[in-house]
Amino acid sequence: MIVRNPFSGEAITEVQVSSVEQAIESIQIAKKYFDVEFKFFPAYKRVAILEKVAELINQNLEELALLIAQEGGKPYKDAKVEVIRAVSTVKLAANECFHLDGEQIQMDKSAAGENVIAFTQREPVGVVLAISAFNHPVNLICHQVATAIAAGNVVILKPAEKTPLSAKKIVEFFYQAGLPEKALHYLLLTGKETQMIVSNPNLNYVSFIGNAEIGWMIRRLSAPGVKITLEHGGTGTAVLDQNADLSKAIPSIIRGAFYHSGQVCVSTQILYIHSEIYDKAIELLKNSTANLKVGDAILPDTDCGPLITDAVVEKMNFLVNDAKEKGGFIEIGGEKLPNQCFMPTLISNANSQMEGITEEVFGPLLFIKKYDNLDIVIKDINESKFSFQTSIYSKDIDIALRYAKLIDQKAVIINESTAFRVDWMPFGGKKLSGFGTGGVKYSILDMTEEKLIIIKNQF
Repeated sequence: MIVRNPFSGEAITEVQVSSVEQAIESIQIAKKYFDVEFKFFPAYKRVAILEKVAELINQNLEELALLIAQEGGKPYKDAKVEVIRAVSTVKLAANECFHLDGEQIQMDKSAAGENVIAFTQREPVGVVLAISAFNHPVNLICHQVATAIAAGNVVILKPAEKTPLSAKKIVEFFYQAGLPEKALHYLLLTGKETQMIVSNPNLNYVSFIGNAEIGWMIRRLSAPGVKITLEHGGTGTAVLDQNADLSKAIPSIIRGAFYHSGQVCVSTQILYIHSEIYDKAIELLKNSTANLKVGDAILPDTDCGPLITDAVVEKMNFLVNDAKEKGGFIEIGGEKLPNQCFMPTLISNANSQMEGITEEVFGPLLFIKKYDNLDIVIKDINESKFSFQTSIYSKDIDIALRYAKLIDQKAVIINESTAFRVDWMPFGGKKLSGFGTGGVKYSILDMTEEKLIIIKNQF
């Protein structure tokens, strides 16, 4: 398979795709290695490996950032930030590795528990299948692999087909840091081949980041008893209240909508603007959008790089035309550009008949609605089939907290964009947006099981 630069179309390199047979063999090897050896691999050694991986990532920051830009189209300046985040992610995993504690259970609460000692301890689940996404090809890999290793598991890593090179580099760093190769298997599989292995009975945990339709299918296909987390996306919705500080809110909204050309699971896709500030906010949004530079991701001043495939470009074109046919007005943008790019686009007069309102866009389109009654806005958002992160911009804390109380979303962010994330916070969706909770500490705990041990004293 040839890996291509999405902007130029040029071949970066050719990579070998793994077969289903190779995948099954890797799972068997990983399972046997875990049962016989790795479940006894002590925490201090895992921590030493993770700390070394963080060091190697930091030492190769420029190379990794350029690779992310070349194969995935993420602007170079954002790719550098991603690599810096990845260093932190691995360090956080190393730190959490030393906090996998159980607890003592008081047993003498009745006669049945006399002379009995009981305690719990956390143990790794076993073999983790990590299926990753293209949009953060270094940091997401670290979220899935570093946490699994910190918890004491072995990993089968299936990177995104469009960005396999960044993932391969991270795997190589784990090997250089001293992780036995049997504990981490890199498998470049197609989607069809991946579906054929998710039901393998030797898997104990599946971590999936990507399309909702595929994720829920993987959950149905997984073997009984397999733990699973699904991180999908949604229709990231923000509210711009009449009391908002526009000088701070507008840059945040633009960043949330157009970072990585909107190819982020919590990208701001829908914006409600209060009627009292609507006209002013629209002008500010248009001016800020017009200043975004679209182009080659490897250039240091590029704000929005190419979309990942031509099919995504055509999807954006369809959504824009659909919006126009249903009463939408293109405030700015709305056109395809050369080299698989699409103009950052503001669409006002949006309504619930538009596919860009009801379905995930995953591209550089921001749909705008005017509102007067926040309760109606809350009702509209709560009726969505998606639920991930929402935001509200307001200087009135009572309005903001009331919104936070009534909204049916997994996370509410006040005065920052829907795309806000730090790597130690809980992160994940519900409804169609996902299942389970990510974030370094939460992933590590989920990748372990608490075992109860009971001792009957004989004296």
